[in-house]
Amino acid sequence: MKEKIKIILGSTSKHKLAAIEEACKRIGLAADVSGIKTNTGLNEQPVDLAETFEGALLRAQAAKAASPQGVAVGIENGIFRTNNEKLPLTIDLAVIVVLSKDGRRIIATTPGIAFPEDCVETAKQRGFATTTTGSVIAEKFGGDHTDPHSTLTHGAVSRLQTLVDGLVMALSQL
Repeated sequence: MKEKIKIILGSTSKHKLAAIEEACKRIGLAADVSGIKTNTGLNEQPVDLAETFEGALLRAQAAKAASPQGVAVGIENGIFRTNNEKLPLTIDLAVIVVLSKDGRRIIATTPGIAFPEDCVETAKQRGFATTTTGSVIAEKFGGDHTDPHSTLTHGAVSRLQTLVDGLVMALSQL
């Protein structure tokens, strides 16, 4: 039997912890998974690749500091906007950073989903520092503010599923 590895997540999010557990099952990785509360100091709604990657990296680094011998994981969802005013597009996806026991940094992303532009604009007007687009989507359409994916796909695809897909890609590289 394989020795269990210790995976520590830089978050206590139920979606993220469950996603790591499921990803480990899918790839046959025996792991003890736990999470720690972290604060990136970034916007509640990260915008663009640089901010989203920074959030994931800061979370992974905090997890690594808490458990230097473990595998550290940081996950940060963010929105990515085009600069095309005629055809505006905002995609939500998560950046995943894994810091391995042997010092490697593994990066992956989840599949993305387009967010309604009116919801993105409302969140922007309220301030991305304190308002996520997911919370605006939940206000407008109902559902869980932490899982706008389920709301927008009428239950066909959850945030958990997208996180698992990205984590399978990342954790398979250990």
